[in-house]
Amino acid sequence: MTRDEIVAVFNSIADIMQIRGDELGKIKMYRNLAITLSYSLPDEILPPFDQSKLPKIQGVGPSTIEKIAELVDTGKCSYFEELKASIPSGVLDLMSINGVGPSTASRLYHELGIDSLSALQKAIDEQKLRNIKGMGKKTEENIKQGLSALLRHRQIKLMGYVLPVVESIISELKNAGFPASIVGDLRRKTETVKNAQILVISSDWIKVRDTLKNIKLIDNIYSDWNERGGSAKIVGDVELNAILTDPQNWGLSLVLLTGSEAHIAELSQLGFSPNIETYKGKSEEDIYTELKLQFIVPELREGVGEIELAKLGHLPDLIELDDVRGDLHVHSNWSDGHESVETMAEFAKKIGYEYICISDHSISSKIANGLDVERILNKMIEVREINEKIDGIEILMGAEVDILKDGSLDYPDNILEKLDVVIVSVHSGFNLSESEMTKRIIKAVENEFVHIIGHLTGRLLGKRDPYAVNVDAVIDAVAEKRKSFEINAYPDRLDLKDIHIRKAKDKGILLTINTDAHSISDLGFMKYGIYTARRGWLEPKDVLNAQPLKKLMDWLRRKI
Repeated sequence: MTRDEIVAVFNSIADIMQIRGDELGKIKMYRNLAITLSYSLPDEILPPFDQSKLPKIQGVGPSTIEKIAELVDTGKCSYFEELKASIPSGVLDLMSINGVGPSTASRLYHELGIDSLSALQKAIDEQKLRNIKGMGKKTEENIKQGLSALLRHRQIKLMGYVLPVVESIISELKNAGFPASIVGDLRRKTETVKNAQILVISSDWIKVRDTLKNIKLIDNIYSDWNERGGSAKIVGDVELNAILTDPQNWGLSLVLLTGSEAHIAELSQLGFSPNIETYKGKSEEDIYTELKLQFIVPELREGVGEIELAKLGHLPDLIELDDVRGDLHVHSNWSDGHESVETMAEFAKKIGYEYICISDHSISSKIANGLDVERILNKMIEVREINEKIDGIEILMGAEVDILKDGSLDYPDNILEKLDVVIVSVHSGFNLSESEMTKRIIKAVENEFVHIIGHLTGRLLGKRDPYAVNVDAVIDAVAEKRKSFEINAYPDRLDLKDIHIRKAKDKGILLTINTDAHSISDLGFMKYGIYTARRGWLEPKDVLNAQPLKKLMDWLRRKI
């Protein structure tokens, strides 16, 4: 079981206690335990549980260890299950709404009897929330918007979480002797998908179905199977559609099932048709060649100009994961990261990075243990000492600095100028008007010490809509001031999105692909940022952290 899963259980215990109105001291104890475990436990604990492999953690007693052991060995915690059973399950669903925490969920439940999302919707329709003391019309409207966003996003699944599951299923099918490939939106690496599609070469649908039945990542096999394929449900409540084909139709099927409707429609205008005989035995590459097109990689098959460039042979030479030389947005246990600066740096060196920037939160991010001026100065000393200790990688000193509501920054300029990398982000005050938010961010862009604008739109895929901001106006400001946009590779963000990336590229802006990692395992999210960058047509020359250290430092110091 992963550390994050264990921490989530202890946080949920505290949530349920708060909803029930339990003793404040007990709630605080579990909150503190969750925080302690978040930076003390290893990334993953494998069964059978062995306490001797855990570090000694101050404040963690036998009862907590017993709960962790039960979670590791069984996947469940009986105490947590008992607590969950003490309130209607729908009350916990209320906290899936952005802005609704345990305190608000408790009031909705106890004061209005709201025990499900549908009950909440009914209460909103009847304008009952504004009658709760201290809530009012504005709070009711915020919860209404959050509920609407949640219901809208619930059917959407995140590429970054679906892809590794489907890749594992493909691997198991291949090991069983069935050539297979991901197709559809997931092969094009769209940020979200409604379902997953795979193409399998086989004439025996029963064997394919039975092979899938034995894969642990498959939750349920449906009864709709026949010679054309069938469907299943995989972990994460995702529908999987398997399409069967024969070897002679493999290339044609890949083209038809991968491209967007717009892409296929444009191919059709060039004479492409789903005629089996025409393309029998042809590969994908063969088909594009016959249409007198340069081969178009899946990420570009969207019908947004790629075919015209393919006619000329001028498609971009897209960035690859191996082009990345470092990560400029990484958190350590100085703020809300799980690992030390040294551990993050050593792992970055191990995966071949030339440099890494430790960019912890600034003081206003209280919930993320943001650093005040004294602590960031002490961190600078530590980073310098570790740099002298570790050969083969350069550790840069950075910060993710909050953009305050008025556009000023969370650190004074005399601190910012000491940093190698300054990333600025919005973490609060999401409800400003578009005009106010745009002015706020542009003011931050204009600060001479700022290098990178982090996760510009503030969205959390499937959870929180982007706040109102004029992206085009910010792109213009960033281009004018020669700053960089971050492509945040965290699967829940992927912010900037592909269409904005391409606009930034067209304006000559260098972009930075960062993981926003809080642990060494999070550094693996870089590939999702790469996929998004490729969908935005980026080449290595367009990406700041695809440059060698000297060129990076020259850019950061405004020498180029």
